[in-house]
Amino acid sequence: MLCSDEWRKRTVEHGVVHCPACDASNVTMGACAVGAYTSYQEYVCEDCGYEFQAMYGLIGYVPGSYNEDNDARHSVAPPNE
Repeated sequence: MLCSDEWRKRTVEHGVVHCPACDASNVTMGACAVGAYTSYQEYVCEDCGYEFQAMYGLIGYVPGSYNEDNDARHSVAPPNE
């Protein structure tokens, strides 16, 4: 079984989630919980049945989203009563 640090290193290097128990890439994502700075993702290995959870943290953002440029310009004023 891979330790947490080794699993993280391999996942980041390869860009693919593998089961920490049997190293299979046949994993299914389950429930996800999103917080202010972290996200928790549940996984189930379809090969060995091992269930595990990963925690992801916010490290930055990408500027220039569609909403960032358009939210203020396309806001609708309330109708006059």
